Amino acid sequence: MKITSCVKRATAALFAGAVLMTQAAVLPQFAIQVEAASLCTVNTGKTYQKIQGFGGMNLPEWIGDLTSAQRQKVFGNGKDELGFTMLRIFVNDDSSQWNKAVATAKYAQSQGATVFATPWNPPASMRQNGQKNIYSGTYQLRKDKWSAYANHLNSFIKYMEGQGVNLYSVSVQNEPDYAAEWTYWSTSDLTNFIAQYGKQVTSGTKAKLMSPESFQYKKDIYNSILGNQTAFNNIGVFGTHFYGTQRSQMDFSALENCGKPIWMTEVYVPNSNHDADLWPEAVEVAQNIHNGLTVGNMSAYVWWYIRRSYGPLKENGQISKRGYCMAQYSKFVRPGDVRVDVTEQPTSGVYVSAYKNSKGQVTIVAVNNSDTGYAQQFSVGNNTLTDVDRWRTTSNENLAETDNLTIDSSGNTFWAQLPARSVSTFVCTLKGGSSNNNNNNNNEQNEETTLDADGYYFHDTFEDDLGKWQKHGDTTLLKSGRNPYNGKEAMVVTERTKAWMGAERPLSSAFVPGKAYSFSMNVCEMDGDATDTYYLKLTYKDSSGSQRYSTIAEGVAPNGKYVQLANTNYTIPSDAKDAVIFVETKDSTTNYYIDEAIGAPAGKYIQGAGQPEIPQNNNNNDDPDPQFNENTYPVVTSVEYSDTHQFRIKWTSVPNAQAYGIGYFSAGKWRVYKQDISTNTTSWTSPRLTPGKTYKMVVVAKINGAWDTSKIDNRAISVTIK
Repeated sequence: MKITSCVKRATAALFAGAVLMTQAAVLPQFAIQVEAASLCTVNTGKTYQKIQGFGGMNLPEWIGDLTSAQRQKVFGNGKDELGFTMLRIFVNDDSSQWNKAVATAKYAQSQGATVFATPWNPPASMRQNGQKNIYSGTYQLRKDKWSAYANHLNSFIKYMEGQGVNLYSVSVQNEPDYAAEWTYWSTSDLTNFIAQYGKQVTSGTKAKLMSPESFQYKKDIYNSILGNQTAFNNIGVFGTHFYGTQRSQMDFSALENCGKPIWMTEVYVPNSNHDADLWPEAVEVAQNIHNGLTVGNMSAYVWWYIRRSYGPLKENGQISKRGYCMAQYSKFVRPGDVRVDVTEQPTSGVYVSAYKNSKGQVTIVAVNNSDTGYAQQFSVGNNTLTDVDRWRTTSNENLAETDNLTIDSSGNTFWAQLPARSVSTFVCTLKGGSSNNNNNNNNEQNEETTLDADGYYFHDTFEDDLGKWQKHGDTTLLKSGRNPYNGKEAMVVTERTKAWMGAERPLSSAFVPGKAYSFSMNVCEMDGDATDTYYLKLTYKDSSGSQRYSTIAEGVAPNGKYVQLANTNYTIPSDAKDAVIFVETKDSTTNYYIDEAIGAPAGKYIQGAGQPEIPQNNNNNDDPDPQFNENTYPVVTSVEYSDTHQFRIKWTSVPNAQAYGIGYFSAGKWRVYKQDISTNTTSWTSPRLTPGKTYKMVVVAKINGAWDTSKIDNRAISVTIK
């Protein structure tokens, strides 16, 4: 639900006003929690590192490969999926085993994930035995085999490329400074190998060389590389592990300012002997991620083995509590996002980070690792908010979603409850924000001159982006998973102040003036009147240069139902230039959704929502009296609840109504709370109320100057605050 103002957070009366039956009003008091923290402000103008992703390790040699279902659960970003965008794989010292890494790596890459690799040991022919302690390792690379080892790594990269997997990087060595069970390297040998053979490792491939990965972010390895210009030049990315690494040890300004990304490539926290669902222990995962990103300026955060009893994915293939805490970052902070400045610790035990993307959105992740829950106010500074959606993980919630949190009247702040031991992610859309980066030039338009496999010139699903759609008038276009017609996403058109304002799409040169074509798209609104009328239109310049408009299709749909706007044989005017299709409504200005927008040759039938049934006046099944069912009163059609202890009611419109009012029952009497609701809306949102309390409510209409209170008890509803 879209809300643009909120009630002040202080103890206050909920209902005040005149009594419906001319009785004196009573002012019941409701406890509203007082804030205990300072304002948490995002500064999008101050930026830090670019984020490259979140992920984990797959090591089939150890406990077997991920199944196909588990791969989707890990690398998909739909409902109840982790949204991982990084995969670390093992460089087996036996090249006959390299095929084991391929299947999951190919799948991850197909989902857009970055794949990189790490060796534990050189092949047997290249190593000598150590003393099996952390100072000499189980093995050591023979110095006369340095070139052969570089070729070994190079061969692995090329093998994976031959299998269709383009590795982003390969590391020199896994934990050379904690090598009791694998290969030990001295710091000087590591630096010299990188300087002398680093280029050989990646020669003829697309991969970069990653630094050795210290087990605890010990600085000697990295300082040595920084001090050798040739070695430094041969490194493309720095990697480290976080085992036992404290927050104070994560800051390394020399490395952070060297101009190359730093990845945290392996850790499990806080332990490996407890179940991953143990709470609140799992919150430590989120705090560790936070510390790595904010203190260490890490661009990537990669867990140890993905599927493990203590990992993000349990052995049964289900996401664990630790996994959900990771997903609070991985699903929403995506590759290419940039970390921005924010009040990091607004109060004791609370840790906040923020990130901006190219869609005009800011993502805020707040970790409350304290025993106290409280209400926190967030600000986006000089920006203006148009929408705030929240996902939260607590002891009894897993990525629980709340759309459209209340935006304060200032337009740039909002409040949210941060429960004790919880992780909350807020996706904040700023005014003008849109995932549509279309420049609308002729080159882009001409890309759609041939038919796709389905026989369409264009087919916009909005699953990845908004394609060539742009605002029609002063609106904002966004992707939304709230109510897609098909798939997981639709486009929502917001900030409409006039019925003609909406979304538009330029037609490519495939659409020739004077010829006929088939058009279809599915449209829906969720928050407005009981029904709405939509138009799919064409606007163009005629031969005289005048702007013209033509209707392609129209349809009517009830609230919450899609209608298909389709015409299988629409002829574009013969003198049309700069043709653009757009969607508008008859008279409403509420948000609406578009999905499955298609343009095709004439006569092409396109399956869609069709024309939904328009319901007649709602009847109240509790009263068979026909007179009671006349449309002289508002009928409540839905009640929506939010995690912020509010509810929203929607009702049917009443012809000739002059205003709507909200009544409540208290101390044996009906009383008025609000009596000036415009007839342009049929919904109302409550202020924040006391969780667990139940209220008896009614919606009334003013007709001919009088409030219709007939059979008020029969049409009352009860709401219980969550």
